[in-house]
Amino acid sequence: MRIRTIPDQMNLGSDADEDEERLLHEVNARVMQQGLPAGEALHELADAETGEPRAVLDLAWPDGLQEGLSRPVALLIDEGQETEEAANRAGYLFFTDAESFRAYVRKEILAAEPTGVS
Repeated sequence: MRIRTIPDQMNLGSDADEDEERLLHEVNARVMQQGLPAGEALHELADAETGEPRAVLDLAWPDGLQEGLSRPVALLIDEGQETEEAANRAGYLFFTDAESFRAYVRKEILAAEPTGVS
């Protein structure tokens, strides 16, 4: 299994168009600007028992955006139902558009973080 974390520059290969690559890079950069961990580009989901690859997620946080505190999350752009089902089976909360993902980060992650020490 190969997992890549490429925060500054993602190269998704010839299959992804430039707009998708740019969008994923922008989302990842914004997440990191907010003090959250970088997502893993082209995160491969494998069968837990056999190790056989099941799907590749465009951008994923397998340990959650709040590592160990929130569930795994992924951004899937123009992926098929099979990939969505694989992400769901693996316990991922996934989003199919950047705006929904950004709203989740704002409302569920950033708003839930403690704002300071009393």
